Amino acid sequence: MSLRIIGGEYGGRSLKTVRGMGTRPLLGQVREAVFNILGDRIEGAFVWDLFAGTGASGMESLSRGAARVLFVEKNGKALDILKGNLHSLGGGAEDRSVVVRADAWDPPVMHRSLFGAARGDADDDAPSDVEVAPDVIFLDPPYAMVAEDPVKSLARARRLLDRVDERGCVLFHFESGVLDEDDFDEDLDVDLREWGSSVIAMLWRKGQAPEAVAKRKAKAQPKEADA
Repeated sequence: MSLRIIGGEYGGRSLKTVRGMGTRPLLGQVREAVFNILGDRIEGAFVWDLFAGTGASGMESLSRGAARVLFVEKNGKALDILKGNLHSLGGGAEDRSVVVRADAWDPPVMHRSLFGAARGDADDDAPSDVEVAPDVIFLDPPYAMVAEDPVKSLARARRLLDRVDERGCVLFHFESGVLDEDDFDEDLDVDLREWGSSVIAMLWRKGQAPEAVAKRKAKAQPKEADA
């Protein structure tokens, strides 16, 4: 599979992929659409790339100005490819990245001592062992894992949302037909986008979705009522 970074500092760079292991990076058109929706929220952000595979979402974030990216992946072969892709981007990308072999449903705590300086709060009174909350989480579990137990997967995604910054977002990728908007809690702001067989559920705490998302959903409501 041919995989490239689409925009930003590293736009056009090729990334290696893992063959024959079921890794499924977001297709270029989907990634481009998602980052267009996120807009300037990536600039200066702390990003988690969970079930990172070869790291395409996290590296796109680095290219577009993310301050730090945490890559979490369990498979050793995928991790080797991911680290090679980071190295190919150069020291600037590697310096802004942390790569961890761990369970992506339960990422390790990222302390302020590691990430705090990038957010500009290195001189405040917060202890160094306080967790720095991510601004954006890319959550990309295997399709089969979500399809096997959608309710459990949704509950896990909800717990991850509890760890993001106040206005942070979880982008949960799964296969079309597995979950729909009615499956998500009413105390969330949810924006479901579908591209072919790929669905991205963008999750925010209630009232924290960007204004553009709220306007889009408001426009859709009369059509739903007429159906």
